[in-house]
Amino acid sequence: MPHDINIEKEVAFVEVINLPGEGFVAELRIDNASYMFDRQGLQHRIVQKIQRGLDASVEETALARINNYSSAFEEQ
Repeated sequence: MPHDINIEKEVAFVEVINLPGEGFVAELRIDNASYMFDRQGLQHRIVQKIQRGLDASVEETALARINNYSSAFEEQ
């Protein structure tokens, strides 16, 4: 996860992508740039935002979608 991203900036969920060798990652748009986050990166960002009293709903949605995709593909 990039450490220089200001967590107070507006964030938008773009999509979940399955990267070969990496698994599922979420693409988030932050301040007119796109960033990829894996589960651990999203969890870290969620904790940081909650600790600072910020809204983490976009990251929580992205994490839920990664979990849904992962469980759906593991069942096959």
